[in-house]
Amino acid sequence: MYAIIACGIFKDEMEKIRDQLDFPFETRYLEAGLHVDFDDLAEALRAELESCKDHDGIIVAYGECHPRMAEILAPYRAALLGCQNCIDAFITRKKVEKIADRGLYFYLSPGWVKSWRDMFERMNWSREEARFQLAPFRGAIFLDTLENAADYEEGLIEFLDFTLCRYEKMPVDLDHFRSLILQAKERCDLGRGA
Repeated sequence: MYAIIACGIFKDEMEKIRDQLDFPFETRYLEAGLHVDFDDLAEALRAELESCKDHDGIIVAYGECHPRMAEILAPYRAALLGCQNCIDAFITRKKVEKIADRGLYFYLSPGWVKSWRDMFERMNWSREEARFQLAPFRGAIFLDTLENAADYEEGLIEFLDFTLCRYEKMPVDLDHFRSLILQAKERCDLGRGA
């Protein structure tokens, strides 16, 4: 049995692809937004890694959200997703760079729509501070990973009202996300000689 320690941002997407992953695993979700405080993230990750150390392998469904991520994972049979952050876990880095040709965008996944208020609060971003910080962005892109964008309309409008960032919707399938998880599993297997 494998363990997947995942950022809560990924919860709905993980549950959506659960049956498409052909190996036994249990998933443990950490609070979305821990990356705002590196000490909190490191502490939470170490605690989960320690509790999962007897599993066949540990897949860490995070990007490079901590500057010492490799050091945190090193004592365990753990593999990090091969992505920089949660956005390029859903769309490739190449796709992000292609969109960047149009300008700078703030990305929102369904998990982000549910969690942005908490994350902004953790960073002490008032409405004014959020507007200041996001002023350089041309807008926001909602990654419709669950194919139910209409269900997030109210949350997107609240985000628009708070930040003044206009948004657009982008359909996203979860093939890339699933492939990153399978690649991480392969690295776990190689790490233990399988």
